[in-house]
Amino acid sequence: MRTVEVIKPSNKYINQVTKEVIKKRVCAYARVSTDDEDQLNSYKAQIDEYTTRIQENDDWIFIGMFADQGISGTQTKKRPEFLKMIALARLNEVDLILVKSISRFARNTVDVLSLVRELRQIGVIIYFEKENLYSDDPKIDFTLAILSSIAQEESSSISTNVKWSIEKRFKAGIVHIPKIYGYIKMEDGSFIINETQAEVVKLIYSLFIEGYNINDIRKILEEKGIPATSRPLWSYSSVRSILTNEKYTGNIIMQKTVTLDYLTHKQVINDNIADKYYLKNAHPVIIHSAVYEIAQTIYNDKVRYSKNLVTKYPLTNLIYCKNCGRTLRRHHLGEVKQLRKICLDCRHTTMDTKPCDASWVEETLVNDTMDQAIKDILSKKKAYQRVLDYYASNYTLNSLYKRFEDLSEELIEVNNIKANAEGNELKGIHKEETIIKTKIQKIRKDMMHLQRNASTIKTLKNLYDNPNQEIPTLFYKHFFGIIIHQSGELILVLSKSHETHELLPLINQLVKYPILLENLHIDYELKKGLNYKVILHE
Repeated sequence: MRTVEVIKPSNKYINQVTKEVIKKRVCAYARVSTDDEDQLNSYKAQIDEYTTRIQENDDWIFIGMFADQGISGTQTKKRPEFLKMIALARLNEVDLILVKSISRFARNTVDVLSLVRELRQIGVIIYFEKENLYSDDPKIDFTLAILSSIAQEESSSISTNVKWSIEKRFKAGIVHIPKIYGYIKMEDGSFIINETQAEVVKLIYSLFIEGYNINDIRKILEEKGIPATSRPLWSYSSVRSILTNEKYTGNIIMQKTVTLDYLTHKQVINDNIADKYYLKNAHPVIIHSAVYEIAQTIYNDKVRYSKNLVTKYPLTNLIYCKNCGRTLRRHHLGEVKQLRKICLDCRHTTMDTKPCDASWVEETLVNDTMDQAIKDILSKKKAYQRVLDYYASNYTLNSLYKRFEDLSEELIEVNNIKANAEGNELKGIHKEETIIKTKIQKIRKDMMHLQRNASTIKTLKNLYDNPNQEIPTLFYKHFFGIIIHQSGELILVLSKSHETHELLPLINQLVKYPILLENLHIDYELKKGLNYKVILHE
């Protein structure tokens, strides 16, 4: 007769030979999501209670207390102590994990269920004290799904309440600002200007508007021995953050970023996603708002900024071939009188698919010819005065900025109307919006050129008053909009309102413009000469 004998599983915590009890390896996890005093007291109480309870149990071995302070429970990957505990469990170093509640373990339903199942498979049990649940209970998955979903929904509700609270503070003009380079933060949260650092901020903006790129500015600050914001040396990002921080104008834009998903906490740029708040006159001004807008125009003009702000070699992307329209690049031609000879030509490689028969020209000869052209202008009264008049403006920076502010307000009004418009109304609104944006872009460029032209006039007057002074190499890019090379001749184009990349398509027209000044520069050492012509674009 067949019989069935039931073999019950042995208790893994009892030695089957000696019948002695094997102690469980136990740890606990605690977490609080804010630094509020009440939560910190709860946090400390949890740690003390679990540590004492585990150590006093003769059947348990205390593995450790793992605790995360001031960290949200919606993302396990951002809780270092939690991850350390799970890593130990995966290494079979833990038998039992004690935790106050499901919401303390995790607020993400997927995280709770996946981790409980994974740990259960490797023999690690979690005890949720508040719910009185062990993770090896057969009914645990259903219960956990419900309870953790409630915890996740609670987290969503908290996130909504926090957003509402933040936006309410923004509307009231209440904002928490961290320490800013250039200011001293007082105990009451207000700011006063740090005069020493403020001068550095002004220098950074001045150099940037003059044409130095961010890396050049960083090097200049280091050469001057100016201490950095927080690191020993100035970094690209620290200079950039100063150039793009509107707080130096005394104003603050709030809610520049938004959190789309309360579970991932990932922040994105607030590009028409939610309301922004603009707080005016929040603290003392270091940089005029118009100067700030000029810097943003330069920074955001990727075409001009990437191609025409190279100060290591001042002729880079400034001089172009008349025949083929390509930029002239530097090439080494060997040794001449024990010095390396550098030429400029438009034949960029030996495998060039667009060969050009234009002749190359020595770099030093071009530099010296431009120097002579500037000195000739300074020495000829009529030419000098005409150039000054050319760069002078009938507008002031303040008047242009006032127009910029008016247009910006118009754009806000149009956007508000667009938000409630529909159907055929939208076509007309889009058209009006485009017109206003075009006008704003024009004003931005006008402000930039006004500032640049004022700097050019200042440099010219300084050179006029000090004729023996060396001409700064960066001044080439200020003074000349584009340089056109044709065999044995340079066309030096002055342009008060156009960038090099804007003048490039006009090369064939520019060479036909009336000549302001013409002369021949001769290098007696090279036994070569180069004719030059100076023309005004507009």
